[in-house]
Amino acid sequence: MSGLLWQEHGGRLRQRLLAGTCSQADIAASCIERIEARESQVMAWAWHDKEQVLAAARLADLRHAQGEPLGPLAGFAVGIKDIIDTADMPTAYGASLYRGHRPACDAAVVARLRAAGALILGKTVTTEFAYAAPGPTRNPHAHLHTPGGSSSGSAAAVAAGMASVAISSQTGGSTIRPAAFCGVVGFKPTHGRIDGAGMKPLAPSSDTVGLHARSVADVARLFEALVPEPEPTPHGRCVQPQRVAWYPGPHAAQASAASHEMSGRLRLRLHEAGIEVVEPELDMDMVARLGEENRLIMAVEASRTLAREYHEHRAQLTPQTIELIERGLSVGDRQYHAALAFVERSRDSFAHAMRGIDALLGFSAPGAAPLAASGTGSSLFNRPWSALGVPCLNLPCGSERGLPLGVQLVAPAHADESLLGVARSIEVLLETAAGGS
Repeated sequence: MSGLLWQEHGGRLRQRLLAGTCSQADIAASCIERIEARESQVMAWAWHDKEQVLAAARLADLRHAQGEPLGPLAGFAVGIKDIIDTADMPTAYGASLYRGHRPACDAAVVARLRAAGALILGKTVTTEFAYAAPGPTRNPHAHLHTPGGSSSGSAAAVAAGMASVAISSQTGGSTIRPAAFCGVVGFKPTHGRIDGAGMKPLAPSSDTVGLHARSVADVARLFEALVPEPEPTPHGRCVQPQRVAWYPGPHAAQASAASHEMSGRLRLRLHEAGIEVVEPELDMDMVARLGEENRLIMAVEASRTLAREYHEHRAQLTPQTIELIERGLSVGDRQYHAALAFVERSRDSFAHAMRGIDALLGFSAPGAAPLAASGTGSSLFNRPWSALGVPCLNLPCGSERGLPLGVQLVAPAHADESLLGVARSIEVLLETAAGGS
């Protein structure tokens, strides 16, 4: 009875399992059918073995029949970004150099997924070492357009219905931007909230495990299961914001006309719902410099984390990765440490500016997904928040030329659960508005 189970959110599928109206094998079969129907066009998977997935699902069903309780993520079918280690699946880090590589053990996030009862479908396509060289994945809404980078496969797999949720990562804009381009929810938690052990490092100061799903509630349940010490708040609970700040940022002029129109409609809906929309006291020059320092820190740290690959296997690396490493090698220690110090000072300024504000709203990307021939799109609107390490979330909000647009919600460090609650409230508001239109 696999049918159209792939259309349902992970939380709903878990309820079906509890009620006995479907099995994990049913869920697996439905996802596999969807992958077989869409993968040749979308190309989201770096590795997928349907027999392994079905065997894992049948074993989970058997254990449940023998009295083992369902884990909090039972019913969630997950794609894993191919920079995250899996002991039973190849992990190539998006690089030809590592094709066929088999890690010795699971990454911490994968181990938590398995312990929580999630069904792992396979590895999703990433750019090389989660940087900039595009992979084969296409945008599910328009195949000539990019799905974004570097978590292209994760966002596209969820958007195409091949996985209910997916694990991604962000160092600059690699969770939020693909989520915006593909029309799904994308969440970059506070840096370090989800254990990144076993994820191939690019720039450890900013590398963050990210999440993709088709609803905020699914992201919240996933996040709750993956963090060591979640706050005691119900997953998917709405938190009605009182004050939000609209902040288009220092690069607002680069956002499309459709993006500005979308933001205007959103602010009107918030106002009509009794939510005060304010302007934050956030220095534009500071935010612009944060974006620049994110690039500098990434380059320096990549020149260290990828030193062996560069010195021993340079011929097998893409030009984009080589350019990043060589840019990092050209930066002196004094400039690097000055950038880190500036970021640290800016964290205090941002926290001060956010006092009394439930969330900061801005653009997730300059506009809808550009043509794939132009690259993976710009992360201008994401880099400052990645540098600060604060939680961010993309919420689908409108469209441009038939392609999704997104709004980005940002909160102070460690306010992840609160941000998810606010995002869920705005998501419901948008759904209500859409239903009445």
